[in-house]
Amino acid sequence: MRNPLILLLGIMLCAACSNEKKGSEDQNPETLNHPFKLDSIPHKPIKFHPEMVSTEIDKFNTSFSPDGNIIYYTVASQKLGVTGIAFQKFENGQFGSPEFVPFISADIPMADVQISPDGNLMLFSTSKDYEGKSEGFNFNLWTSELKDGEWLEPKPLGMPIASSGNEFYPVMTNNKTIYFNSDKEGNSNLYFSRFKDGAYQDPIRLPDHINSERKEADAFVAADKSFIIFVRVDEPDGFGNSDLYISFREGENIWSNPVNMGQEVNSNQIDGSPYVTPDGNYLIFTTGRILDGIKNKTVESYKDFKTIMSSSDNGSLNFYIMKLDLDKYKGQKL
Repeated sequence: MRNPLILLLGIMLCAACSNEKKGSEDQNPETLNHPFKLDSIPHKPIKFHPEMVSTEIDKFNTSFSPDGNIIYYTVASQKLGVTGIAFQKFENGQFGSPEFVPFISADIPMADVQISPDGNLMLFSTSKDYEGKSEGFNFNLWTSELKDGEWLEPKPLGMPIASSGNEFYPVMTNNKTIYFNSDKEGNSNLYFSRFKDGAYQDPIRLPDHINSERKEADAFVAADKSFIIFVRVDEPDGFGNSDLYISFREGENIWSNPVNMGQEVNSNQIDGSPYVTPDGNYLIFTTGRILDGIKNKTVESYKDFKTIMSSSDNGSLNFYIMKLDLDKYKGQKL
């Protein structure tokens, strides 16, 4: 699988426009007293903090500090060729201005940031070179340790997780197992690596009913490994270019048949980068959906065009949030 920016933006640029209805996505950030908006988030997706976190800038993939008060995500500019990791702190009822992590680079893309369940480790994917890296341009998994409130210089995870292919979207569970996707076998598949005796073990591929002939990627796994939400690309029976699927753990590397999370979650555009908030109650994901009628609105006047293009309604990749009802998907058939 290629750079996730290429995947997300490439699909978005070639896709037809979405017919997603506006629904109940208007929010007043001034009334919020918690980043997850506990009392008013519905069971249908709404835009996550529009014009504060979700903005006119393309961004994908989210992760939170354990207390839920810092959001981390990947920000990207296709025109400038910049892909990096940013964060925002939630203070006094609203998110502050975005900042970059200290080790961001203009020339080396960094993406797919995830914070470990204990909050002490940042995991991400980058094409940065290191001693022992496979030849050629590829992405591998790196980590940065949090010490005295600062993220330290990152280090590569290296072998045996690293390969001559690309590794993306690392998610760590409570026992330090890391789930990720890799295209080392040609197609993008999901793998996990156990942490044993102070080192990561050879990656194990998830079963064939999870890894199909399509591309699977962006797997969020619950900290207790009870469920997995992942992305499947170009599924003929899907709703869009990429859809979210959910599966429940039934044993060691034994998972229930994955279920498409449905049209209320998935649009006819890109839907990906799933993340479940630390309290387990809310699903946040990246989507390229476009509001119904927004294209016509842009040509009513140049002023409208400029206003919309400078807002989160401009079709940029952004974040949506909804309450997560796991029982809704249990027992469903593919």
